[in-house]
Amino acid sequence: MTALDLLGKGLTVRRVQRATPSDVTALRRAVGRRSGPLLCSGLLDSWPARAAWNPAALAERHGARKVTALLDLPEAGVLFPEDQRHYQRELSFAAFVERMNSTEPSAPCYLAYKRAHEIFDPADCDFASLLPPDPHPTDTRVWIGSAGTRSMLHSDLKDNVFCQLWGEKSVTLLSWRDSRAAYPFPDNLVNSQVDLATPDFRRFPRLRNAVLHHVRMGPGDLLYIPRGWWHDIRAHTASVSVNHWFGQPLGLTQYLSLLGVLGPVYWKATARDFLTHGLLRREESTRFFFSPPSTGKRLYDALRFGDFSRGNDPSTS
Repeated sequence: MTALDLLGKGLTVRRVQRATPSDVTALRRAVGRRSGPLLCSGLLDSWPARAAWNPAALAERHGARKVTALLDLPEAGVLFPEDQRHYQRELSFAAFVERMNSTEPSAPCYLAYKRAHEIFDPADCDFASLLPPDPHPTDTRVWIGSAGTRSMLHSDLKDNVFCQLWGEKSVTLLSWRDSRAAYPFPDNLVNSQVDLATPDFRRFPRLRNAVLHHVRMGPGDLLYIPRGWWHDIRAHTASVSVNHWFGQPLGLTQYLSLLGVLGPVYWKATARDFLTHGLLRREESTRFFFSPPSTGKRLYDALRFGDFSRGNDPSTS
């Protein structure tokens, strides 16, 4: 999905601001202001991961390691047709790379949301040299997949730097202040009902007035995504990416404010899930991509444990 594709579908799109190459000061300034996304190049050139984290080298070094990947994923739709566990398979890392390189975009495969230290050496990615000192818990995740993988429009509680190490991806973003135009699911305020590849203005009319930001990322690019900003990520090629969540997360106050303006349908879903998945502790479905807790379960956790992001804060999940 390119900027021209989005424009052709009647959406308003702007380019993501780009920093001067290798300007770490610009990145830190953007983090401090949280004024919007920023694309940086040259900041990853000295990382060992830039040379070592390509599929062939990774397969040679880690090929015997067993991993659990998502195979034969759907090429369209916001929700998985089946529970996420339906797509999970255990195989060797070498077998996954072989499949990643041979599969069609119509049935993509993904080794995703894996903590870096669980597979590779996290020292290969030096985030500490790029970001201001951070007293909050941080988390680094690895994303390896074929062409056609998708992380549908969603919002993270923490600031995020997303780094493209190999291959190409497109990222489309929407500001947190425009969250109503993202049309979150009534039972889950961090996942959008909108598929930007096929926008439905009849169902989602506020999309017409929303301003999206778009960037196509290549090897060595880093994208800063401020906390709360909605983002849709799609792979044009087989791809290796790593991201790093940091800083203080959005909390109960911000989400209650959003819930308040979304209306009764959202309030009812939140009350239902507060009872069903909070008080009664019934298991939630996992048809979102790495499903976070429902809003009602989050509210229960905030009241019971004092932690709205319990089970979804990437540094604790």
